Amino acid sequence: MRIMRIILLILIFSIVSTVKADEITSYFYSDALGYDMYYQIVLPPSYESNPDSTYPSIYFLHGFGLDYSWYGSVVSVFEDMMASGEIRESILIKPDGFVIPYLGSMYTNSDYNGQFEDYIVQDLISHIDGSYNTIDHSSYRAIMGHSMGGYGAVKLSVKFPELFQVAASHSGPIAIENVIPDLLPVLLAETGILGYQPWNGTVSLFMYSASAAFSPDVDDWPYYVDLPVDYYGNVIDEVWDLWLGHDALTLAQENLANIQSIRFYMDCGDQDDYLFYNHSTSFSEFLDDENINHVYEIYPGDHFTEVLNGDRFPYSLAFIENAFYIHDLFSSLGDIDANGSVTMADFILLLQIVLQFEQSTEIQQTAGDLDFNGTIDIFDLLLLADQI
Repeated sequence: MRIMRIILLILIFSIVSTVKADEITSYFYSDALGYDMYYQIVLPPSYESNPDSTYPSIYFLHGFGLDYSWYGSVVSVFEDMMASGEIRESILIKPDGFVIPYLGSMYTNSDYNGQFEDYIVQDLISHIDGSYNTIDHSSYRAIMGHSMGGYGAVKLSVKFPELFQVAASHSGPIAIENVIPDLLPVLLAETGILGYQPWNGTVSLFMYSASAAFSPDVDDWPYYVDLPVDYYGNVIDEVWDLWLGHDALTLAQENLANIQSIRFYMDCGDQDDYLFYNHSTSFSEFLDDENINHVYEIYPGDHFTEVLNGDRFPYSLAFIENAFYIHDLFSSLGDIDANGSVTMADFILLLQIVLQFEQSTEIQQTAGDLDFNGTIDIFDLLLLADQI
């Protein structure tokens, strides 16, 4: 009996070992920034044993004041959901968006911080796709993040829909129109007799960080930024216009024709310290007006707790998996013989099924029902003929 228990334990250990993902910290040289940048990457359990397989990629952008080494909870949730089969095997990448002195790049090109947008969308993606077995296609490349990272995820997706077709934001400032009305009272309350200083408080530091990204002024000593408000709290229009030029909502409105197929997930705590739920609400209302697919959830919590402990990540990762699945479904439409392309052979096979010369399989039923009415008929043939 003891021997059997030992054998059982060995088998259990072997099974657990085979589903463990591989976490790697690595770096590469970014041409856009001009120096090495570190990142953490999580490879799926089957990666080493299936060298010919390719996998979707999910980019996770960290929040303001943090770096790529934070958010261990997203790694744990990601690994657990792969092991349980809730999400498919994928590759998770956590790049670095930290920069001194204001502790956050906003993942934006800046004369002061450096070219952090180009570093992500040009250098990093090229490096990851060239170094790992990813599916180099926008429908299988997702981007997500928290706070500053949530902003970066949505902004980069609406600017570059050819790179990302699914985006998820946890507590992100994705509608900058809300920054002044929501944060100005706190900024003024933090300000002492010396006026605005980056170290007056958390909101002050955030405003300087965002200014370094959106409205840098490399000739304005000692802080080298232009804030969007004067010392009385009045908006400085020419600076505010620069901020709006980097606003995720404004960019989405300007690129409306090209973002219709992007799937968006947004959530925020109802006690968010920076009132960022107003941002998600504004962005969700825009998506509703334009009939763009999205999920928006307000949950009990503040800016950090429900995210840093990982409670919100199952929702966003499941949403991303659903987006991958929907693309699986639509990309297979018409591919009756399941060879990866739609050709005349598919039309002939579908015709034989319609005429009942061939018995269809479950896969053929899914691929052949082009009008989604639950049956394969002459109308599906006509749609397939038009597709060919």
